[in-house]
Amino acid sequence: MPNTAKPRLIMAFDFGSKRHGAALGNELTRTVNPLTEIPAKDGIPAWEILDKLIKEWQPDAFVVGLPLDEDLAETPLSLRARKFARRLFGRYGKACYGMNERGSTRVAKEIVKRQGGHKGNFSQDPVDRLAAAVILDEWLQLNPKGDSVYLKQIAGPNFIKN
Repeated sequence: MPNTAKPRLIMAFDFGSKRHGAALGNELTRTVNPLTEIPAKDGIPAWEILDKLIKEWQPDAFVVGLPLDEDLAETPLSLRARKFARRLFGRYGKACYGMNERGSTRVAKEIVKRQGGHKGNFSQDPVDRLAAAVILDEWLQLNPKGDSVYLKQIAGPNFIKN
């Protein structure tokens, strides 16, 4: 019997205390597009901007980058990113998945430097949306089985905290 499940649109976030990068991807095609940066104050996003983004793109689920340390242990920032994931579920009712985002900003910076045209002032010209795309691209490539601890659901329906 053919699989009639609709491919999901996934919105990913590069969580930060001053801004969150956002990207959108498709599970079927495994394509990812950087979207925008969302201003945040102490990790809390400008919800009105995020509301418009969610309304426009209608994602089916979220991926939130978890800034883990070198040993893959939680950090204060990764705990705040998990809280953001719970808030996303509470506000939009969509499942949220985690992804180790270690190195995503470095990769994003390397990409824009290679492409040229970036002056190197990342506070004036941020790469957070590209970092979100890096996070989502990796999640889409690794997720067919979803068996990694950092690919599992971290908030949402049927979430069971271990």
